[in-house]
Amino acid sequence: MNHLSLKFIIMHFILIIVVISVASLWLWYRWHDRRIIQIGLKLGSHKLSLILGFWHIVTQARDEWQPHRKLMDVAFKLPKIIEFIPIFHKKMTGFFAQLDKCHVMDNSNDILVFCREYTISVSGETMLGRNLYKNKSLDLKLFAKQISGLLEYVSATLFNVVYQTEHFLKIADKTIFKEARQTADLMRSLIDGAYTYYATGLRNDPEYLVSQDIAVAKHIIDAIESNELEKDLAISSMMHLFIASFETSSATLYFTILMLAMHPEYQAKVYAEICKLFPDNDNGEFNISYEHTKQLTYLDMFIKETMRLLPTIPMFGRISIEDNLKLSNDIVIPKGLRTLIDVYDLHRSKDIWGPQANKFNPDNFLPVNVEARHPYAFIPFSKGKRSCIGMRYAEIGLKVVMAKTIKRYKFSTTAKLEDLVVHNHLSLHLVNPPPLTIEKRIHLSG
Repeated sequence: MNHLSLKFIIMHFILIIVVISVASLWLWYRWHDRRIIQIGLKLGSHKLSLILGFWHIVTQARDEWQPHRKLMDVAFKLPKIIEFIPIFHKKMTGFFAQLDKCHVMDNSNDILVFCREYTISVSGETMLGRNLYKNKSLDLKLFAKQISGLLEYVSATLFNVVYQTEHFLKIADKTIFKEARQTADLMRSLIDGAYTYYATGLRNDPEYLVSQDIAVAKHIIDAIESNELEKDLAISSMMHLFIASFETSSATLYFTILMLAMHPEYQAKVYAEICKLFPDNDNGEFNISYEHTKQLTYLDMFIKETMRLLPTIPMFGRISIEDNLKLSNDIVIPKGLRTLIDVYDLHRSKDIWGPQANKFNPDNFLPVNVEARHPYAFIPFSKGKRSCIGMRYAEIGLKVVMAKTIKRYKFSTTAKLEDLVVHNHLSLHLVNPPPLTIEKRIHLSG
């Protein structure tokens, strides 16, 4: 009898392992297949808080989110973003210094590293008002890598069924995800340090900007002091903004460089547009104003086409707040259903973008073509009330860095767009970064 009981227990244990394995493989396949997925899991803000303790703004319900978003919108108004442009310029010096050392690269991953270091230094000043290069205890290259690891941690804990159990998640936090947890703590300490510095009125730390009013953190702190926002929620919001501004901008910057290299005919058109607006022999060391960015129309089309085919955030979630919401294809979505929107495949749909949907073509964003499409056909920053708060910040920042970079360098590669294999870690990653050749342009005086 004991022998049969033991055999029964073993068989059930094996069955449980098989079921979990099959479920994990199914979710892995569906996630990496990137098809539209509708998830009925009740994965609310408590789950994300358990994982990292700071993702409140992403998962807040509408009634909580609206006043919070309104407070944060002030920091991303156009006049405020224009004040960031000198920071975008200043940080190009370090970016150029790194690219100047590159030539023929069998693997372009180092370029992504340089992009991350550039964007994290920009985020440090625009978001926190801190020059992170002056933080002697912080290695920016390592910190950028750690933040990317943090996002992989979030992805694993949200979409791997094993970590849906709180017990397993706590074990993982102390073992395989220990470094990611430490990175989250480091980020919180940097933001909390900025809050303390601003709140106490100190002005004697060289790591902080002299003009602190332009930093996003200053607006968040003002909201705390006026009792419009709780401190914990404010710090959570700043962590979200810091990660988003860093990760999405760096990936798009890297992808844009790769698209330039893969499409020399379009690269030549972008270069010609930039040279027409900035004709001097300046090696990309010119200053761009906001008015200039509006005149770089072909560059804008090129960047948008990059975001179409390689959206940094390939999926985002929404929850239905209406009873029996009926879609145009007659599918009815019940109230409370959580849905993942597949941006990656939407942007490559032949029904929307035509038979050449998988081909890179900036003309997709000619005004006449944009007007002919549904306004929700292109959503790299999401759409609607919960669209990305930093959309204009990203668009202007990308134009500044790319205009200066294209004026200085010519990019080429033997790789093709169809060679790229992507992987979803909340943000889009390349499985194998392609080769890349970088040449400094020779500008002949008139």
